Amino acid sequence: MLVSIEKLVLGLGLIGLGVVWTLGNLGKLDALETLHRWWPLLLVVWGSLEVVVSVSRRSARRTE
Repeated sequence: MLVSIEKLVLGLGLIGLGVVWTLGNLGKLDALETLHRWWPLLLVVWGSLEVVVSVSRRSARRTE
């Protein structure tokens, strides 16, 4: 069973969000401040994945 990179990253992102939220509820960190500070990283990761997927699909078409 092959998992697409988008599904893998989405799952890991949800796990990360859950960890941040749980630590916020336990009083270990300020969850909203953490998300406010690091949300641009999500855009960078998303854009990078889109580039990787696009390049891999293009190279797969060439080898067919």
